[in-house]
Amino acid sequence: MTQTLPTRDELLAQNGVLLIVDDILPPSGPVAKGGTPTVRPMELGLFIAIDQDSRVYAFNGHVDLGTGIRTSLTQIVAEELDLQMDQVTMILGDTERAPNQGATIASATLQISAIPLRNAAAEARRYLLQQAAQRWAVAVESLVIESGAIKAQDGRELTFGQLLVDQRVELRISGNAPLKRLEDYKLVGQGAARVDIPGKATGELTYVHDMRLPDMLHGRVVRPPYAGYDTGEFVGTSLLDVDESSIAHIPGIVRVVVIRDFVGIVAMREEQAAKAARELKVTWKPWQHQLPDMGNIEQAIRDNP
Repeated sequence: MTQTLPTRDELLAQNGVLLIVDDILPPSGPVAKGGTPTVRPMELGLFIAIDQDSRVYAFNGHVDLGTGIRTSLTQIVAEELDLQMDQVTMILGDTERAPNQGATIASATLQISAIPLRNAAAEARRYLLQQAAQRWAVAVESLVIESGAIKAQDGRELTFGQLLVDQRVELRISGNAPLKRLEDYKLVGQGAARVDIPGKATGELTYVHDMRLPDMLHGRVVRPPYAGYDTGEFVGTSLLDVDESSIAHIPGIVRVVVIRDFVGIVAMREEQAAKAARELKVTWKPWQHQLPDMGNIEQAIRDNP
């Protein structure tokens, strides 16, 4: 049975939970050239949640575009908390749950947005060890964590969840919680099975192409001849004519949208939109420019600094 994941607000209102949060500044979003970014108010971001059933949730605002960040971020969290990787539920890019950390760009996830997640896991580790040490009246340094259980030298043992029964603890990321030493790593830097591969191989995952909404329409864009350029007097002024009769024979066409040089097809079905985009007769002003010859990458860069 598929596990129902709690939302951020549900976790924040829950009892029997340890929450590691921080105030974050959401990105402004896309800004037109020459425009001024809009500064948004700070938001409360949730990075780690551990409940009294010892379930561990970790949150990151980016998405896995095939680079394996779900696996890598799981390794980071599991490493700091001395968990097995399958003990961590990694939640990515979910707007009801994950912090708004902006667009997923190249390798920025591990270089930048993974840092607060690692610090949050270290914060949770410090708190749990301190609570166990206080309960047993022993030194924190004498305790170890193994697979979500804190163990004392005399054999006593407590799970994360047992320390959180009927408690609600919300901690900010301080940035000074001790991080695990490199020489103590067991997971990070080691090969790990990609957690996203089974779902991709079996077709279990839902992709954006699989989404179906009531009365959903489909679209295709007809590109101008200068596709690849984003500046110049020709941008937005090159369209001469759109002959909608050229696609009158294609069923399911809802509308042809024309806004300056933007030409879009809206149709009932995806294949109808795709066919119409191929067959729509569009007349553009003569195009004299050419994109750089990419046959010689070095020369193309020199010619277009």
